[in-house]
Amino acid sequence: MGTEVYMDLKDSDMLSTLPGVGDAEVTEAERVAAQTIGHGMFGSLDQHRGFPETGPEDEPSIPAAAGAYRIFEYTIPKKQQPYMAGDDAFTQQRLDALYERDCTGQLEGGGHSMVVAAGASTTGGGVENLNPLYPGEQVALLVVGGGFVSGDTPPAKWLYVRMARELGRRVFVPRYHVAPKHVYPRPLHDVYTALQHLEARGFRPCDVAVVAISAGAHVALGVLQLRALRGLPPVATCVAVAPCLDLAAGSDSWRRNQPVCVLPHVPPASPASLARMYLGPLVDPDALSGGLLRRPLLAPLHAPQAALPPLQIHAGEHDVLYDDAAALAARAGTELIAYAGCNHYTILRGRTQLDRLYGHMRRFVNKKVTCSR
Repeated sequence: MGTEVYMDLKDSDMLSTLPGVGDAEVTEAERVAAQTIGHGMFGSLDQHRGFPETGPEDEPSIPAAAGAYRIFEYTIPKKQQPYMAGDDAFTQQRLDALYERDCTGQLEGGGHSMVVAAGASTTGGGVENLNPLYPGEQVALLVVGGGFVSGDTPPAKWLYVRMARELGRRVFVPRYHVAPKHVYPRPLHDVYTALQHLEARGFRPCDVAVVAISAGAHVALGVLQLRALRGLPPVATCVAVAPCLDLAAGSDSWRRNQPVCVLPHVPPASPASLARMYLGPLVDPDALSGGLLRRPLLAPLHAPQAALPPLQIHAGEHDVLYDDAAALAARAGTELIAYAGCNHYTILRGRTQLDRLYGHMRRFVNKKVTCSR
């Protein structure tokens, strides 16, 4: 099961500026850095090796005053059925291979693991096990971002506990495998299996709110489509923060917000593009300029509305991803919560901004949902 670790959210030099966690307001120097720092980070795909595996010595210390987290390992549920990817043969073939290898214990990189975090104020207490602490317990499934090349890193544990405290519920975080070693659709398989595992342990999908950040929203919305294609019950809600929705990077905000956003524009066919990192270097670059990136599982912007639960979308008006977020909100008939002056980084920075974001999120996910079963 792993060791339960406790943490305190008292400010420190590191925590005060940690995205999604720190309450220190954004300084002008940080704001300027957030507009340009990412533009010098991307070279070739070979420069991106993903984050190394971390050991217990790398994990943050968490005093019990604020909350706790624990890492669990698990295997694919015996009742998990093969995937149905609709008419997307590209994805279907790859999911079939992952499913077969997982069921036979031959999945590259081993099995599955997730983090469960609880805030000190979370109803029901700690993180003793994966089972519901009481009938009808409502939880959150957090799918973190990281540009498809990073995911669950040690500092992110602070975000998990902050999220649990803000939402007043336990937060489960699938530790999905990332590029370049593990490419699409491995993250979909990992997160899909995490939801299946929670359901097998007694959690009802209608008691699960999905919260997804940046590239994590791309993964999460793909998983929700796969669940709909398989005929599985929908989750209660989904909150997408600064979502990556279209790897083609063709919306006007990619051009308009380049001077004020941390994310650089890299053409999809480039070895350093998000598309090439996520899909892997063996994908034909010519296919990326064709229809491949418009398939709904690869472009949640085009996901069928019926496949999605009630959505809440947050986006900074200075984010290069803003127009895609606005387009999905319009298609889904849901509110886009826009933040003036925020880009892809600063949407998660500072007490004023976080109070607004978490306040909207808390009110949305804690609405009563009637379970059909």
